[in-house]
Amino acid sequence: MAATKHYESYPEGDIPVYLAYGFRPAFLLMAPYMVLSIILWGLFYSGYITLPFIGDTLSWHIYEMLFGVGFLGMAAFIFTGAPELFPGTVPIVGKTLRNLMLLWIVARIAFWFMDILTPYPAAILNIAMYAWLTALVAKPIFKDPAKRHRSVAYGFVAVQVAQVWFYLSVTGWVSTAPLAVLKVSLALFMVLILLAIRRVNMEAVNEIIELEEKNEEVFVARPPAYNLTMFMILLFATVEFFFPSNRVLGWIALGTASASLAILNDFIAYGEENILGKRLIRALITVPVLISIGYGLIGYNYLSGMHYNNGDFIHVLTSGAWTLSFYLVMIVVTTVHTGRDISKERNNWVCFSIFLILLATAMRTAVAFYPEYSSQLYMGSALVWSLPFIIYIKIYFKWLLTPRVDGIPG
Repeated sequence: MAATKHYESYPEGDIPVYLAYGFRPAFLLMAPYMVLSIILWGLFYSGYITLPFIGDTLSWHIYEMLFGVGFLGMAAFIFTGAPELFPGTVPIVGKTLRNLMLLWIVARIAFWFMDILTPYPAAILNIAMYAWLTALVAKPIFKDPAKRHRSVAYGFVAVQVAQVWFYLSVTGWVSTAPLAVLKVSLALFMVLILLAIRRVNMEAVNEIIELEEKNEEVFVARPPAYNLTMFMILLFATVEFFFPSNRVLGWIALGTASASLAILNDFIAYGEENILGKRLIRALITVPVLISIGYGLIGYNYLSGMHYNNGDFIHVLTSGAWTLSFYLVMIVVTTVHTGRDISKERNNWVCFSIFLILLATAMRTAVAFYPEYSSQLYMGSALVWSLPFIIYIKIYFKWLLTPRVDGIPG
């Protein structure tokens, strides 16, 4: 299997299990941090608590969900994927991995207390953290003579540029509003998600087909639909930034929705068999479906006269597609890269967790249509949204803290 190619280049020495591969400390930090952040946000936005040490709470919420959590997702994906995608690459483990995660923790503290410490410590720490991550993964990507996966490296750089832009905005060096920068950043993260989920789809679906059906045919997540969707997302973000009230955004959003649905063709056109009905595969295709629904609602809103708040519809992308893609990556990577058979580990708790993410997304989006119940929907969606990550902690943390069951290092 592809998930065992790394062991020939694995470093020697006594490495703690929780630092034995990139996804382990990243997911150990990610799940509880997502629960903490969203429950605090739900309590604050519903009016139950105040956060006096945070000035711009909306920017704090968006930034931490994008750049704070996003960093861990990027690190887990690339540190786990690079040794498999580029044979001979030495996995990032041990002290280097520990120091990077410690930097992430310090950077989170600096951002949370930015109004007290000034934005500069948070800017220095977070920019340095992303630069370090990019430097660690750039070498194997750009040394590859086949030039594979360079789009991932370019995505990392684009996210870093957006982050620098955000801090220049926060510190007053540029006149762009921080929220406008964060909207552009969301588009860049959506592109990174599509780049990652395409590769995860390839690994997960082929693992399922190989182990469950002993089928020799290879599933391929073809680039055209993904590339078109990424182009449309970037086009929408660009036009929205320069012309935020232009009705053409409605048509671009609808085009983005259509492009995202085209991704499903790979699953329908797999050989002579429709594989959409398989349990985990149904979850994988839900990500592009949610992207389509989100941009579809935004497009409808623009074309029908902006009767609703687009911020509520954006949560189909964030609470829905963004969250589900992270959750599925966590499940797939944790299962496959701890040496387990993914075709046997698609249990009912995973299905229930995916349902909860979809339910939380529907509740949060419903604020657009039922603003009189906004406080209840904010708090309810935050609590429901946090449950899948509590379930992940309960089921999968013991896997992250124990060696691979197949005896392979990592």
